[in-house]
Amino acid sequence: MGFVKNAEDITKMKQGGKILAEILSGLRKMLVPGRNCLDLEKEFIKLCAKNKVVPTCKGYSPHGMPPFPTGLCVSINNQSVHCFPKKEIILKDGDVVTVDTVIKYKGLNVDAAFSTVVGRETDPLKRKLVDTAKSALYETIAEVAPGVRIGRISNKMQKIVESQGLNVLKDYAGHGIGREMHEYPEIPCYGSKNDGPKLVEGMTICIEALVCTGDDIVVNDSEWETRMADDGYFAQAEHTILVTKDGYEILTLKEK
Repeated sequence: MGFVKNAEDITKMKQGGKILAEILSGLRKMLVPGRNCLDLEKEFIKLCAKNKVVPTCKGYSPHGMPPFPTGLCVSINNQSVHCFPKKEIILKDGDVVTVDTVIKYKGLNVDAAFSTVVGRETDPLKRKLVDTAKSALYETIAEVAPGVRIGRISNKMQKIVESQGLNVLKDYAGHGIGREMHEYPEIPCYGSKNDGPKLVEGMTICIEALVCTGDDIVVNDSEWETRMADDGYFAQAEHTILVTKDGYEILTLKEK
């Protein structure tokens, strides 16, 4: 089973996960009013070079899509997934900002994302959205163990989010990860707890909480960039997880 990692690959992914956690921690500190989003991309590329990792998203071109132009995905307010950081986008108080990226370390990928509210908060709904995405991610990760069906994870995610009067995106999903950015299995944010394959020790997966304040329908602003069709807000929280003998280990969690 190619999606089950050996000890050497797991060690590399743990090392890569620590690097990504530190990079994202540094970028989080840059999310202040007045910052243009292209600054985030420039700093990210510098940090990748410093840490000798590859920004996997930059140039990514699946299924004949145009190459993704940046190493980061940065979404603001009603933007959802796969949006580009741009110089003309200036952060302001109360913006919900999502930063999502993938790096490759010694041939193996790790993936993580976070959302936060910039500066002075102006809308309690945005704080609720960000907090729900984060709590849904960690509560769902707690379900991970060998033998657990993907559907149990998906169903738990959906229930947590919907209990807060919010919705999950249904057109996008978490996924396995390793030598490729997207590997088996797919991990939706919704579904029946009895559906899907069972987790296996040695799998490395990305669980993504993809949460919105209104309808879960997205529209495309370009071949890559998306936004919420009803102009609702979007937030995301994501980690790369190793399925262990007794449960799980979060590979992209910043060390205290």
